[in-house]
Amino acid sequence: MSRTSDDPRARRSRAAALTAATDLLVEGGPEKVTHAAVAERAGVGRATVYRHWPDLQSLLLDALAVGARPLLTVEDGPVRDALVSVLEREADWLNQPISASVIATVIERAERDEGVRRLRDEMFGRADEDLAGALSAAVACGELRPGVEECAQDLVSRILGPLLFRRFMLGTRLDRELVADAVDAALAPWQLGE
Repeated sequence: MSRTSDDPRARRSRAAALTAATDLLVEGGPEKVTHAAVAERAGVGRATVYRHWPDLQSLLLDALAVGARPLLTVEDGPVRDALVSVLEREADWLNQPISASVIATVIERAERDEGVRRLRDEMFGRADEDLAGALSAAVACGELRPGVEECAQDLVSRILGPLLFRRFMLGTRLDRELVADAVDAALAPWQLGE
């Protein structure tokens, strides 16, 4: 076992440095996350930061990972209500400054960096798989028309796309009404007639 994993001082310095890196990412973007800036902000030596993250890319990737999270998971229950409930919680995160920094950096760097691409896949990549299962259950329960399961990826785009655009391009704070409107607009073509 490495000294870093069992030494409480090493764990504390790593945690302080990671918090500093995340704060710097939020305040100034990825170019502000440097070994020297992190060391100064965390109150640790630069050598300590280098010991935990020998290269700048690994430091930035860990700072991004602290703020990253899957953007769409689906819980049990009626699919519309489950989506609104989950996305309301995600809206709280999307309204925080860290989300803008993480998403912007992930979008900008994922095309050129395998580690960031994996992070992007964790955030966005499995949403359609999770949703497909919930949609199949909704069809079986008579909530939605058959065939919707094959459109899971399109529905993810139709739900998250407007929310991300409103939050990050228009600067709108997301609330329950915006979330419900996005879910309802995406599901409307698949709802069974009354």
